[in-house]
Amino acid sequence: MTDIPTPSGHDVYWEKWVDAYEEQAALLEQLAVEEEDEELYEEEEIAEKLPSLNHIKTIMTPFGIMPLTEHSLASHHFKFWVGHANFKLTDKVYQVVGNTDGVESLDILTPYRFRIAIGKMFVDRDVMSTVRNNLLEYIRDTKHEQKSQT
Repeated sequence: MTDIPTPSGHDVYWEKWVDAYEEQAALLEQLAVEEEDEELYEEEEIAEKLPSLNHIKTIMTPFGIMPLTEHSLASHHFKFWVGHANFKLTDKVYQVVGNTDGVESLDILTPYRFRIAIGKMFVDRDVMSTVRNNLLEYIRDTKHEQKSQT
C-alpha cells in the first residue's frame, strides 16, 4: 500500500484481494504431494507435519459447512478486487457500485474499503475504471447539490 500516491481530491485505488485461505490450501496440497513420495522423508518428519492435518479444515458457506480445499476457495471462482476510497461508503455508494455492469458481488468491509467480484465475462480493469468513474461522479454531484442548497 506504500505505492499508492496521496490523492489531491476524492479517489478510489484498487488492489488484488488476497484469499487468506489460499496460502493454507497451497501448503496442504504441497504436504500431500510430499507424502506421496515417502522416500524423501523419514516417518518422524512426516509425523511432525501431520498434526496440522489431523482435522479437516472447513468453512461455513450459504450451502452449509464445506471442506476447505483448493476447489472450495472463493478466489478460484471469483475475480476479487479491493477498492480503497477516501470518502465514506454510504448506502447510496453501495447502490452506485452494485448497479455497475460487471460487478458480481459487493461487500463493504470498512467505511472506506470495499470488495467487489467481477464477472468472468468482463475485463477487470474496465469494470474497476467504470466503478471508480461512477463513484467520483456521484461524489461530485453530491458535493454540488450540497453547495447549491446552502
